[in-house]
Amino acid sequence: MKYPKLALLGGLIILASPITHAFPDDGYSRPYQPITPAPVFIQGPPDQANMLVRQLSNSKNNTYILPAIPSTTNWGYFDAGAPPALSIKSGDTVMIETLPAGGGQVAPGITEAQIDSINNDPMFPGRGPHTLTGPIFVEGAKKGDVVAVHINKIRMRSYATNNSAAKAGLFYDQFPPKVDTYYLDNEKMEMQFESNIVVPLSPFPGILAVARSKEEQLLPYTTITSFNEKNPPSPQHSGWCVKMSGSLGGTIGCDSKQPGAYGGNLDLREMTVGSTTYLPVFVDGAYIWTGDSHAAQGNGEVDLDALETAFSELNVTVTLIKKEDRPEFGVWPIVETPNAWITIGYDLNLNQALSNLKEETVRFIQSSRKVTKPEAEAIMLNNWNCPISEVVNEVLGTYCIIPKNINTKKSGDIPKEDNAQFWVSYASDPSDLMAAMKSASMQSIVKMPKNLSITEDRAYRLATFVMDCRIGRPQQGIYEVSCMVPKSILRNKTKNKS
Repeated sequence: MKYPKLALLGGLIILASPITHAFPDDGYSRPYQPITPAPVFIQGPPDQANMLVRQLSNSKNNTYILPAIPSTTNWGYFDAGAPPALSIKSGDTVMIETLPAGGGQVAPGITEAQIDSINNDPMFPGRGPHTLTGPIFVEGAKKGDVVAVHINKIRMRSYATNNSAAKAGLFYDQFPPKVDTYYLDNEKMEMQFESNIVVPLSPFPGILAVARSKEEQLLPYTTITSFNEKNPPSPQHSGWCVKMSGSLGGTIGCDSKQPGAYGGNLDLREMTVGSTTYLPVFVDGAYIWTGDSHAAQGNGEVDLDALETAFSELNVTVTLIKKEDRPEFGVWPIVETPNAWITIGYDLNLNQALSNLKEETVRFIQSSRKVTKPEAEAIMLNNWNCPISEVVNEVLGTYCIIPKNINTKKSGDIPKEDNAQFWVSYASDPSDLMAAMKSASMQSIVKMPKNLSITEDRAYRLATFVMDCRIGRPQQGIYEVSCMVPKSILRNKTKNKS
């Protein structure tokens, strides 16, 4: 590799000669000469005084704009050494802009080979695919506190992509990798998948995170060698952070791909407008990041991606909560919607994720409703409504929706056959929840072409947007999963062959 000479002009570093480099033949078209003159990026965080929206602020709380620019975004790493892009007080509102993945490059026109190339750059080991905006420093937030992030409004761009990659996704070995582009109708809040199929839009941030603990940042990076790990490494000894090299000065960066107690890539579709996500604080100041903006996603997110877009505005209000004031909040995020509380369970093994979910749900019910553990277990089982959020991020996700109304009737069992609202695919397994999930979701993918007049390949992509996979009420010796596809997505009823 030849490096350019550097010319110093007015305090700015400018490239004085072109870079030459032998690139692999991977389908990614790279310029062999940089743009002349080379782009110059402002270093350091922006001037916060010029981010304040005075017309919307008052004497108690401020409103800020956090744009997605080079100094406020990071590609694939939660950078532990990044200075805050914005510092706020409890009760302040921030209008956050986000970018598509890959540093903003995963947009209409990119190919799967190009995505594979940029995501596997050996210069950046342990880098996730997402573009993150942040971090936001919350004044007064201490380790052990909780930050509540309430979503007031979301505005999307007019396009989205979906990438079913060559080596990722639930059925990557059965369907060809491909990038699809879609137009998002922000007025109708829907996406036309085919002439007879419409996907309703329900935007939410796939990633909402705080900084990881100092101890977790120092764990050795865990490499997952196969997708469905039967004996994955212990989560207590799994790390996703690396020392970043080059211009980032060797600071620690944590991979954006794997979710955890810090939030991150939860891919939890309930985190939409009107919801509040309560994130435990592990580092003073909290350091809030967001990205991986979704227009829609099914429960399971089976083909790797959701309907991936960017937000021109993710409008949030952040409130600091002292732990002693809300003891029901533990070491995992909790999500509140107008009608329900949502608990989560994540792990490298889906059986263990479900065990974690049950433990956290019982703990939350016991603490929030002031009941005994057996009473909390009974409430959980009576209200059992627990989807699989995602099975593609190495750390796999489940969650439970707990109604706020304490007089809610017992929830029904998961369906096993088609009904008036859904096409249903059901599977069970005596020992492995992932096996049941794979069987039920593949049945659904095979079934969709018969009902929707599309190929199985297209059904795989549609499933990641609309399929809703839910776990059966726990019982000894069996794991059950039902994957449901809403019949309402078929607008031309004459093509319904069921």
